[in-house]
Amino acid sequence: MRVGIVLGTKPISPLEFWIGVEEGQVVQLDDVLFVESQVGNQTVRYYGIVGEVHKFLEGAEFVYDAHLVSKGVIPVNVAYVAKVNVTRIEPELFAPPSPGDVVYRARGKDFEKALYYDQMKEKIPAGVDRNGNIVYINYNFINGIEGAHVSISGMSGIATKTSYALFLLYSILEKAKDRDMVHGIIFNVKGKDLLWLDKKSKVLDKEGEKIYLDMGLKPEPFKNVMFYVPPSPANRSMPDCERQDSNVQPFYWSIREFAEDGLIRFMFTEGEEGISNIHYVIDRVANKLYSLAQNSPPGRLIDDFGREIDSLQALEEKLEEAIRDKEQNKSSELYRSWFGDAQVQTSYAFFRRFSRASMYISRLIGEDSKPPSWEDYRLSVVDISGLHSIAKMFVVGTLLKKVFRQKESLGKPDPKVFVVLDELNKYAPKEGWSPIKDVVLDIAERGRSLGVILIGAQQTASEVEKRVVANSALKVLGRMDSSEVLSKEYEYLTGNFKQRAIMLKKGTMILYQPDIPNPMIIRFPKPAWATRKAEVMEEVHVPEDFGNF
Repeated sequence: MRVGIVLGTKPISPLEFWIGVEEGQVVQLDDVLFVESQVGNQTVRYYGIVGEVHKFLEGAEFVYDAHLVSKGVIPVNVAYVAKVNVTRIEPELFAPPSPGDVVYRARGKDFEKALYYDQMKEKIPAGVDRNGNIVYINYNFINGIEGAHVSISGMSGIATKTSYALFLLYSILEKAKDRDMVHGIIFNVKGKDLLWLDKKSKVLDKEGEKIYLDMGLKPEPFKNVMFYVPPSPANRSMPDCERQDSNVQPFYWSIREFAEDGLIRFMFTEGEEGISNIHYVIDRVANKLYSLAQNSPPGRLIDDFGREIDSLQALEEKLEEAIRDKEQNKSSELYRSWFGDAQVQTSYAFFRRFSRASMYISRLIGEDSKPPSWEDYRLSVVDISGLHSIAKMFVVGTLLKKVFRQKESLGKPDPKVFVVLDELNKYAPKEGWSPIKDVVLDIAERGRSLGVILIGAQQTASEVEKRVVANSALKVLGRMDSSEVLSKEYEYLTGNFKQRAIMLKKGTMILYQPDIPNPMIIRFPKPAWATRKAEVMEEVHVPEDFGNF
């Protein structure tokens, strides 16, 4: 469809040019256009995205002239112009188009060429543009072949970060060629909203259903899902949540696993970088626990005197006993076996933090074990929403470490594991240290080759460890605070996209991927799955013999 011509009244370059929009046509920001031009003896097509749109009065010089024009006193024309940022030139001949060349709206194959879809070996639906055209992402830049990881930023409650992360994961699980070798792990950090993802939503409307179908996706909930919830304080075998069925399981670790896998390190996540020697003590105690586990019978943890350690409380008593023995006996071998050459003050600092963390983690550690198992289901939802921040850190660190070790032992990228983690700025902060930060950094830097892919969400990318953000091939942005968007982490927002980022509505995101030199505005539908109990569509069960009467 013809929409205008290339203007000769403004400079024309191979990278950008202005068009005059013809009467009766509407051109808006983000429209994809193309122009065919004769350059020498070659026909060249310039594809681009509209980055600016302006209207003004031609022939009027003064402010009050606009009033006179509206009364018909001064005869002037309304100029309607748009700036096109070139995304692709076919063939690659970097000479500008000519004034007067006809400009068309890109549709079908032209739309795909403009956005390099024809060169993507595998495409995954990422949403739709303002005109309803499907926007794809290059799956090879997510799954580790050419790049990996996704960074999603935006204001809390407005930017719909988690909603888009779920939509993207659903698209991958449904459309990827290797979908049978893909697993998802979602950490539910807020409320119990994500404990109903396997139920159809009654909130999804007809418009949303159409968008799913246009993208080749079924408007259905997630399948083959297991929900892992902390155990109830009153009954360890029952999950601590409203939903109680076979798809919901409590999770916890044995004290033997706690010792053998060095999980004690994930109890120390708040401000430990300020104490110079506490890392030494943490490592000493972790090594001691590992040694005890190696010398204990299977499934048990026995100390050097043959006494069983069956809980964090029992371990706390052993540590306190060692410190008191040191105070009474300067050459205490018991103290040295646990704390090495550390000063008693440092050991006390360690003990105080261990004791405080035990209050929040104790129900997750016991004699037996029932940890989350991502290999058995396509999607595993791990609920940590009701836990204290220390316990949240412990669960996230423990599970990510386990997944990473399992993938390292396999030594190959398949099966792939996509990890959805919100509030990433808490787990991998720009400043300070934590054992979880080390694990997240490992995933960001080495996860690509092992098939561990991070879909991280945060309110502010500027507060996340820069190596995590830098290693994310796909960047998605919801509505942002005006000061945050000025940070260097958003340098990929060219043109007026920084200004537009502070105006985005729910369900609208800015998408940037390496294949396309220009960010894009996309929309995605409401979830086809319930995100809270109130959204669950009532299931109607029809008897098998219905209609035989």
